Amino acid sequence: MACNPQQPQSTIFGLFLATLVVGAHSNHAIAGAGDAASTYGLGPINAGSAQAFSAFEPGVWSLYYNPAAMARSPEGELSTVLQYGDQELRAKSLGGSDPLVRQNDVLSDTSSELLLLGIKTRISGTSNTTRPMYLGINVGLDEYSSNILPFQANTAEEGQFLRYESQPLYLAFGGAVRDLMRGVDAGFSARLTLAAKARLEAVSDLAGNTDSEQLSLEGSPSLSPALGFNIRTSELFCGSSPCMPFGLDGLEVALFWRDATDYEVSVDANVVIPGVIPDPGLDLVLTTIDSFQPEVLGGGVLLPLGKFELVASLEQQKWSELERKFAGDTVRDQAVLRFSDVVVPRIGASFRWSDRFRLFGGLSLEDSPLRSSRSQDVNFLDTDKMVLGVGADYRLNSAPIINTPVVLSLAYQYQKLDERDFELTSINSPSDPAPYETVRADGDIQVISLSASVKF
Repeated sequence: MACNPQQPQSTIFGLFLATLVVGAHSNHAIAGAGDAASTYGLGPINAGSAQAFSAFEPGVWSLYYNPAAMARSPEGELSTVLQYGDQELRAKSLGGSDPLVRQNDVLSDTSSELLLLGIKTRISGTSNTTRPMYLGINVGLDEYSSNILPFQANTAEEGQFLRYESQPLYLAFGGAVRDLMRGVDAGFSARLTLAAKARLEAVSDLAGNTDSEQLSLEGSPSLSPALGFNIRTSELFCGSSPCMPFGLDGLEVALFWRDATDYEVSVDANVVIPGVIPDPGLDLVLTTIDSFQPEVLGGGVLLPLGKFELVASLEQQKWSELERKFAGDTVRDQAVLRFSDVVVPRIGASFRWSDRFRLFGGLSLEDSPLRSSRSQDVNFLDTDKMVLGVGADYRLNSAPIINTPVVLSLAYQYQKLDERDFELTSINSPSDPAPYETVRADGDIQVISLSASVKF
């Protein structure tokens, strides 16, 4: 979209410069580089299993993790999720040449509130001669739609955590087909991200009053793909006759890949102040990203054992790409940040208590991708963590009024951030380039996720 307002005196210029200064130099906001899908998990089954079941759960949220999993169940689904995350992120001062005055160790105690809507439907396969196919769509709004596209890119003297902040608008869609070949389901999905460009031309006095302005704003969507395969090993290798050793006929294997994503903002401004900055004016240029998610390649295995299902997965997260992204980031390029790829192991289990009631849980151990212990002005903090989740489903086979099955789900997740020391540095510090303070970062995260899913 584009607009070109002309006003004799306006606050647009002042607001623009305020946004520019706050976005680039705020000392009180926390920058986020993650979103709910990877940080917590979408919906109770993913949050409550520490995402261990994400490659196999056939619901609509599989679009993000492994779209092929939609084909594991013939049921359609309309699902709503309410998810609340409470994080206490701490930075304890260990002293230094010029430590900041801090009220306490808590760096951020903000919450994350998320509303998710999703639908999955079967579009073919009504006869034995056609392959079943499924389509799905997800929409997620942070803070229950009051903050659809939050964006932050800050420096911070007191330090700031790399992740755990407001989530941008989440939109994903895709499809799956069962038995692309015998025993193999395949799926493809895409997630929508945005790149915004703003251009401002203004003539102003030193008080910020303008007598002419031109403002244009442009938004460009892009799609980030994801691909997945689910393999029923007995069907693939044995056909209709069981042949797997050691009772492994129910063993399933999942392979999945999703591309990296981020939200990008570019601002280009030209300011003329008569008598101070003559034509052609002063150019201000800012380019920055938020909500980076790395490329992920992974796989998992699921083994049913009577009423139990056991699952394990490994995924490689390619965070090293963020080095190149931040090298071209106006806010963070001076920090010379270093990241490494990490491998995340997850294990989980579910127990089918009855046809209606299921219990599940999971555990993951996640290393921090941030290699740098200091990052000038930006002062990012990030630590290794343990994620533990538990949850339950209850199925009403015939819900009142709608007379169709409904599944109610509830999950709790706890994240323990390990302690890690960082050195804070600033170009404006008298001690520069030496650090002015050392801090010990850690934290506790708690997540509650509940959902209602109509099956059809």
